[in-house]
Amino acid sequence: MKTVSAESALAKVHKYLTSNVVTPFFVVVDDSIEYSTIITGLESLTKMRASKYCANNDAYPDIDALCDKLPAVTGNTLLLGCGESTSLGDNENILGKLKDLNVAAKVVVVCRGIRGAVINLCKDDKKFSSRRVCFLKSGSPYEIIKFPSALGVCAIEGFTELLLQLENGASGTLFIKTALKLKGVREVCTAYDAILQVNPIFNLPKTCLPDNLWAEFLADKNLDGFDYLHWRTYIKLKLESTQDRYLKYVVDTSFDYDAYKRRVFYALLDYSVCDEDFHIVYTTRKALLKDVKNSDIAGYIAETKVKDDERFYYLTDNTSAERQAIIESLDGMTTIPHSIKDIYPTLHEYLQDFAFSGKKGKLLTDYFSDYKHMKLTNRITPDFYEQVLSLAVDGSRAYNSLKTRGEVLDSLGKANTILYWIDALGAEYLGYIQSRANYLELKIKVYTVRANLPTITSFNSDFYEAWNGDKTQTKKLDKIKHDGEQDFNYQTIKTPVHLAEELRIIDSALEWVKTMLTGEKADKVIIISDHGASRLAVINEQECKWEMSKKGRHSGRCCPSSDADVKSEYATQENGFWVLANYDRFKGGRKANVEVHGGASLEEVVIPLIEVELFDSKIEVSNTTPVTTASYKKNAEIVLFSRSPLKSVSVKVLGKQYSAEAIGNNKHKIVFPDIKLPGKYTTEVFEGDNLIGQVEFEIQRESVKTNDADWF
Repeated sequence: MKTVSAESALAKVHKYLTSNVVTPFFVVVDDSIEYSTIITGLESLTKMRASKYCANNDAYPDIDALCDKLPAVTGNTLLLGCGESTSLGDNENILGKLKDLNVAAKVVVVCRGIRGAVINLCKDDKKFSSRRVCFLKSGSPYEIIKFPSALGVCAIEGFTELLLQLENGASGTLFIKTALKLKGVREVCTAYDAILQVNPIFNLPKTCLPDNLWAEFLADKNLDGFDYLHWRTYIKLKLESTQDRYLKYVVDTSFDYDAYKRRVFYALLDYSVCDEDFHIVYTTRKALLKDVKNSDIAGYIAETKVKDDERFYYLTDNTSAERQAIIESLDGMTTIPHSIKDIYPTLHEYLQDFAFSGKKGKLLTDYFSDYKHMKLTNRITPDFYEQVLSLAVDGSRAYNSLKTRGEVLDSLGKANTILYWIDALGAEYLGYIQSRANYLELKIKVYTVRANLPTITSFNSDFYEAWNGDKTQTKKLDKIKHDGEQDFNYQTIKTPVHLAEELRIIDSALEWVKTMLTGEKADKVIIISDHGASRLAVINEQECKWEMSKKGRHSGRCCPSSDADVKSEYATQENGFWVLANYDRFKGGRKANVEVHGGASLEEVVIPLIEVELFDSKIEVSNTTPVTTASYKKNAEIVLFSRSPLKSVSVKVLGKQYSAEAIGNNKHKIVFPDIKLPGKYTTEVFEGDNLIGQVEFEIQRESVKTNDADWF
């Protein structure tokens, strides 16, 4: 059909308005600008809207009612919405009715979206085509996209409102939610498709989320402020990436949310400990998962077993379950990895050597260092076992050089002091207590004493009854060792997984001490113990070959003595009992659950007595000789300075303790006769039993100096 401009169309309409034609005039217009021009050019006409004849907010207009109304109108009328409702409702028959309708006044029908239907009318009625219709250029007047009402898309609610907006000239893409079946519209059925419709540049694949979560995203696109396991965080990371190397790897390799939730935990297993960035991804993952629950990580812990001897490197200390798994992974290791400092810092602190003083100081230092490694790795080396045997015979028992608990306790000041009895606290924990005391800013003075034999509470509790001041006690540590709480029973689990709980109990005890001191409930707390305990005597699983007249007690570590008994070379007789100083057990004694006491091994007999106070002020120590030299003939040495006077200063380098010499003006000199290798060293500084700081120094090789005179 021939098309005309908007101006020509208006001219034709105005000619119609002055004619004697008694039927409506049709204007077919698609372009939105031309539509606006036509409506504006005919603003003097009374507007009749098809939308007014919709029965409710989501219904087609009642065109029959409209047609019944038209003959009675008395003023020239502009009919809007008829074309749109016809095209969308698929009811073209109404056009023929309108075409042949006799009206008293002039009626101009603006037709959008029904160009083809009007052309068909023209073909059927030649007079209609020449006198009562004009066509403007063709085009796409609008696009209607239908959405399910449940989707969170901002859309026109109901067909009636859509028709009204079209009557007002709305064009382009229009979204609608309607229960009606509309003709020629595109339906979006899923939330993901709706997202693409709303945001065409959205580039995540549909597989990332299930449709119910896409629906939530469609309704609320906020991605900030959610935890790392939330699907919104997953989408945010997919869209924006991250500088976190581990999380970026997880996201890049997770093709859907379910995979992401798993890979947040498991992706570390993709790496080799030899990879250059393993430490970085391990550290960032550990920080990311710091608040996980045991139930969240249980599957991953089981999966780490695939790493065999390297399993240790894939675990963290974030949960109690992982802490136990770390201890399990150390089972049988000959060397504990240095990375334990990062993987499980608490165990690293437990392994720190405590420098015992006195005649047997070095022996005790080395013994308990080895004992802790044996306990943690769940083994007894032949060399260590031979040492235990050598120390178990008469005349060689090192604990006899120590003072008794009572001797030391009686010598201490007791004014405004609380006595704190931690049952079964052995000397093995002194390195850990020293480290934790430094962290808590507690000043400690350690006395290494011996328990009475046999090392059972009934022979080692008189000190508590005799104490007249404030006192309290805890048996939690002893209960762990005796009863095998949780799954700590040796008969069930052979590895020393109870150690994690032991250290937690000690932490809690030290926190209580700090509270008492800072709350001014006391000026000093004395931590005291009745006896220690032995793990190695449990894992040795060896019965004594000597048959005694009485059955063994306390898991066979001691038994009532009799003149008829044949004395074992490894037993001592005390307080009516035979007491074993090696790792055997007397026959008749039941096997221990976790650890055992009653015997005379060093770990059972040697116990700490610790005076604990608050530091008066923070101690600062500096190294006045950051660079020192060493040669075959010259020893390296450094000089430390402190603002306040210090006593009994020592340093620890490469696990060895060196005593300092006071040289005046708050300075102390330390000589290192056995450190010759050039390089940088970090040393811990102690005053007495207290770690007070760290300093660094560098050893350089001493240059060979020559004198010019030597050349002549």
